[in-house]
Amino acid sequence: MPCIADANVIFALLVGSHPHHEWARNWWEQRSDGSVGLHLLVRMAVLRLLSNRIAMNGAPASPIEALKAWRSFADDPRCFAATPAASHEALFKALVAARAPSPNLWTDAWLAALAQSLDCELVTFDRGFRSFTGLKLQLLATGSGE
Repeated sequence: MPCIADANVIFALLVGSHPHHEWARNWWEQRSDGSVGLHLLVRMAVLRLLSNRIAMNGAPASPIEALKAWRSFADDPRCFAATPAASHEALFKALVAARAPSPNLWTDAWLAALAQSLDCELVTFDRGFRSFTGLKLQLLATGSGE
């Protein structure tokens, strides 16, 4: 089934020292051509994380290095550009309606609606996505017991 990859999966895949790298790599190696949807929202999150001193354990990537790392995914045949379907906006609004205010709600709901609008799974390490009703979700194992 095609999927939308969350930024935390792509970031873990790119950073060999990331604690979830092996789980992300195992997932990635099983993907077929045209099966991983990437979106600008994920790209910007990954680039931000790659250039963040804390996220990169004191050794952030330069802008050129970060762009090169992203390009490796953009050029990979497993990836496709995930463009929201016409139903995206209505799905997004439904996912945020009646929720408590939270700065983390918006991006997660937007990605969940993207996956729903394209009839894709959302692949992530973030257990918080379980709160979105109707979302096809693949939570990658991390060995943490969850």
